[in-house]
Amino acid sequence: MVVRNPVASRHLRDASARLVLDHLWDVDEVTGSALIEATGLSRATVHGVCDELIEHGWVTELESQRTGTEHRGRPARRYAFDARAGVVIGVDAGQHRISATVTDLRGSSLSRVVFPVAPQDGTASRRLGLLEEAVVAALADAGAPARSVLAVAVGVPAPVDRDGRTSFQDNPFWDRMNPDIARHLHDRHGWTTLVDNDANLAAIAEHWRGHGRDARTHVTLLAGERFGAGVIDDDRLLRGAHGGVGEMRYLDFVEGVGSADGIAALVRDDARAQLQRLDGRAGSSSLQDLDPGALDAASVFAAAADDDPLAVSVIEHVAALLARVVATFASIYDPERVIIAGAVAESCGPLLELVRRDVERYVDPPGIEVLASELGRDIVTVGAVKRALDHVREHALEIAPAGLR
Repeated sequence: MVVRNPVASRHLRDASARLVLDHLWDVDEVTGSALIEATGLSRATVHGVCDELIEHGWVTELESQRTGTEHRGRPARRYAFDARAGVVIGVDAGQHRISATVTDLRGSSLSRVVFPVAPQDGTASRRLGLLEEAVVAALADAGAPARSVLAVAVGVPAPVDRDGRTSFQDNPFWDRMNPDIARHLHDRHGWTTLVDNDANLAAIAEHWRGHGRDARTHVTLLAGERFGAGVIDDDRLLRGAHGGVGEMRYLDFVEGVGSADGIAALVRDDARAQLQRLDGRAGSSSLQDLDPGALDAASVFAAAADDDPLAVSVIEHVAALLARVVATFASIYDPERVIIAGAVAESCGPLLELVRRDVERYVDPPGIEVLASELGRDIVTVGAVKRALDHVREHALEIAPAGLR
């Protein structure tokens, strides 16, 4: 008499279901015969698993079509992954704005909202309320019910460990940026919520849809007001014991750098300092015509493109500093590429030309690529969406999708 182990049988069935679902997730549609060939499973197992996945809401069966080689018998069954079995939400909870993007399960955007963060919203409780408001508004714009949310991923400008917490205790700013977001959204809506460092999510975005797609090891440098880095090594995100990989406080001790101030801050502040040294001498720089409060990195880059001598001087100074920052990455992580990301990436081309020239003085072996991201200021939400999608895919057999209908 054969005694079957129901636990082992369930594990085997789950493994088969995961194999089939992983294949379906990445194709538009497939016949049962093609699934059998792709997975190596028996015909009975493939069709049985597909029936279960249809019942659970992950897969749909398409109308059967007889192929040109089929003259007799039943036409082949055809299956497709249901990308609208639910939605995920990617959030960039930055210091000055909160953006939320809702996508289907293949990452196609359904809606996006952006809320500015006013000075009075700087407390932890106000940020939690504004973040929740942005997510709810994005869902409404997508026409997606709250029950359809399978995962939310949130990027914050603070170091985050594997459990979504900021363990470092010496920075009140980090505490405000990362209050207990995961618990708040779960308690309020029951959503699975993943919290991560914004630069880590930027690196995930580049690895998914940017310059990191064909590089196994790369560093993505968020370079706005402060430097923050996400590191992909051998196709895996590096975190460290407390989420501290990529934190840039060590730059305080790097000769010729001296702080973790980002490109936007460095360019703006250097330009303002040089303008003050002009002491009102008219005609020395086109930047003198700007209101000091309107002077930003983009205006300095634009002036440098027009060969404004003061702007060119600023760019050369910041390029020398950034070359040293890139060299530290080369020494610590040995990446193939360093990708400059964030809102500043769109206009920093002339700066990076100088960095590529200067960095060769510090890097051995030479040849590290320094590139500007093409994902724009939404890069963190792109990475957050990917983080949420990966979670759903990994835990799909434990989730009961509600669908958008």
